[in-house]
Amino acid sequence: MIGLQRGNYEAMLHDVSPESPAHTILHRSSVELDRRADEEPFSQCVVIECSQEEAMALVDAAKQHCPEALPDIEYGLKLSRAFDLIV
Repeated sequence: MIGLQRGNYEAMLHDVSPESPAHTILHRSSVELDRRADEEPFSQCVVIECSQEEAMALVDAAKQHCPEALPDIEYGLKLSRAFDLIV
């Protein structure tokens, strides 16, 4: 699970090619985002449910299109790996 600031999410969704796996992952979250657009704190962040492989696709996309999002993506990836060790 990855949490992104809404501005970083929107920048990535806009800049990443629609043919990219990362775009598909980001686009999956847009339905939930639209539904909760006016609810705090949901209006400030976007939660992306994804596998570790999908998170790595987001890392690659962020490196090219939105380096500001990298810390949040890497943090979510790190937490998911730690959770996998516990379970």
